[in-house]
Amino acid sequence: MIDETANVTRLGQRLARERQARLEAEEISERATRKLYDAIRERDATATAVAELLGAVAAAANEATTMGDALVVALQRVCQYTGWPVGHALGVGAGDPPNIASLGLWHLDDAGRYAQFRAESESRRFPYGVGLPGRVLATAEPAWIPNVTEEPSFLRVAAASQAGLAAAFAFPVIVRSDVRAVLEFFSVDELAIKDDWLRVVAQVGAQLGRAVEREEAEARLMRQGLYDGLTGLPNRTLLMERLEHALLRAARSGTQIDLLFMDIDDFKTINDSLGHTAGDGVLAGVAERLGACIRSSDTVARLSSSMVARLGGDEFAILLENCGDLRIVAERILRALRDPLIVMERETFVSLSIGGASSGTIRTAADLLQSADMALHIAKSGGKDRFEPFVPAMQLTADRRLQLATELRRAVDGDQLRLHFQPELNLIDGRVIGVEALVRWEHPTYGTVPPAEFIPLAEESGLIVDVGRWVLGEACTVVAGWGDDPVLGRLSVAVNVSGRQLREPGLAQTVASVLAETGLDAGRLLLEVTESVLMENDKFAVSVLEELRRSGIRLAVDDFGTGYSSLGALLRLPIDQLKIDRSFVQSLPDDEDAGTIARAVVNLGHNLNLTVLAEGIETEAQLIALREFGCELGQGYLFARPVPKDDVRRVIVELADVGHAFGSVSGGVHQPAPRADTWSPVRSYRPRRPPVRARRAMSGSDDGVPGDAGHS
Repeated sequence: MIDETANVTRLGQRLARERQARLEAEEISERATRKLYDAIRERDATATAVAELLGAVAAAANEATTMGDALVVALQRVCQYTGWPVGHALGVGAGDPPNIASLGLWHLDDAGRYAQFRAESESRRFPYGVGLPGRVLATAEPAWIPNVTEEPSFLRVAAASQAGLAAAFAFPVIVRSDVRAVLEFFSVDELAIKDDWLRVVAQVGAQLGRAVEREEAEARLMRQGLYDGLTGLPNRTLLMERLEHALLRAARSGTQIDLLFMDIDDFKTINDSLGHTAGDGVLAGVAERLGACIRSSDTVARLSSSMVARLGGDEFAILLENCGDLRIVAERILRALRDPLIVMERETFVSLSIGGASSGTIRTAADLLQSADMALHIAKSGGKDRFEPFVPAMQLTADRRLQLATELRRAVDGDQLRLHFQPELNLIDGRVIGVEALVRWEHPTYGTVPPAEFIPLAEESGLIVDVGRWVLGEACTVVAGWGDDPVLGRLSVAVNVSGRQLREPGLAQTVASVLAETGLDAGRLLLEVTESVLMENDKFAVSVLEELRRSGIRLAVDDFGTGYSSLGALLRLPIDQLKIDRSFVQSLPDDEDAGTIARAVVNLGHNLNLTVLAEGIETEAQLIALREFGCELGQGYLFARPVPKDDVRRVIVELADVGHAFGSVSGGVHQPAPRADTWSPVRSYRPRRPPVRARRAMSGSDDGVPGDAGHS
């Protein structure tokens, strides 16, 4: 009985122990399960918070109007994620190495409490590798400081201590391996490094970097669409937009808008002679000079509203608001271009022609630009390197140009063109050795249209080829028709050939066909090409000239001295004559520079065994100077104006006395030679013996062929 009772007791105790053990095991299992659940829940919450942070930053970067707006959102979200009260964005500046300074973008839980720290931070510029921002800039990696008040490299200790700040971390915003910004954050508690936080904020920096890169790409595309790639100036699109806005402001305020439209004189010549790289250098140099002129124009225009733009090619424009005197600005620009540009380590002289227009009754940007363009054309035609303001009468001129351009083709086909001929003389003995053929347009409504008005239109439209072909055929027909006339039968004829004609296929064949049809000897024809042919170095054009020269036709370089041709180009071309441009002759004898150039051209021509003809001789003083220089041929109003073909014989007969008494000229009438005891500049002149080709030209023959002719 006792044993049975003892067994029951032992069994109860055993069951109690097993029950207790089971309860303890269940409690342990429950605690483990609860801990695992809490860990999973915390992990999910962290993942959710990280996902929310990154999503918010990405959305802000995509939706923000500026990158600054996206940075502000990033500062707010990171502070919210970490629970830290202070966030600050800094931007990387220029320099090598670069430095970094505040962008003025903050998140502050208490602006008053952190005001001193903010002021201290915004007043500093952190060098590369110095301070927390400089360290992140140098390493391009996140950085953590457990307590800034105990960190010797932290530069803002006093302000941070006053604000009660302790821990800090910062991370970079990186675009293609370059740090563009740094975001820094501060806590009031001292905290050890949290690597998981740094990994998260590194992802935030990467997202912001992609957004910055996208914004920069968009800015580049926008700039390419609105700015000139070579000069960095606004282009035509942006100018027109600014013009429209300026006109609206002017209409509201009752003020005036002014526009200068300009281009570089003879820029094609510069490009062709010096090369396109040098041409780009000239454009950049001119753009820089124009910008400097506007920056110094604050006394005549509102500086903040002025704008220099490149419209394309060699064209520039300047928009001015509230300009006191447009001419003052234009003349300042012209003076600024007097000094040479340094292009590819050499001095290059350029000039501008400028047209100006003011808003007044002009209401649209297109009309204002068109008006300035009309004035520019007038400045060009008036001699270049000058300013011309728009006046309403120019619109009539533009309308006339348009009308003439339309009717020019009918002029070629409708027997409205006429040839006039101007004699060319031997300046030594006064004999007429040839004539130059000059085209005139007898318009049924406008009367005689000057060549200076319609030849540019023909060049622009391409009709110059048809006009040139007609002039060549008519000139050869007229001169061949003089036959054995004792006065006219030995004269040569000079005909101008444009650059456009020279590049047309078949020119040599056309000339040969005309000579065959008219029966004119090739040696009596002289073709004049402009100096630009020398500078363009066009191999096709040179080959055409060589073919013409082989056929016996003589060649002259017209308007010599006005371009940039080289001695090498002269040597390469198969030419016979140089013609001194009238601009140098007109300045004789008073202009020493013009005299120096004219004398140099004469000496150059003679040294190259070429004849030299001066065009535009109008006074006795000019004639005397040219003869003293040794120039052997000439033409101009002093001797005779261009006349129709029926008057050529009469004019040359009247000039016959020149061959007997070429000593004194007055008012275009040649007087008898002075007595032997009377001093005469002509008699005192002792020219050096010209080269063989020049002597043959002056004698009226070249191996049995009549002599040279030129251009007026």
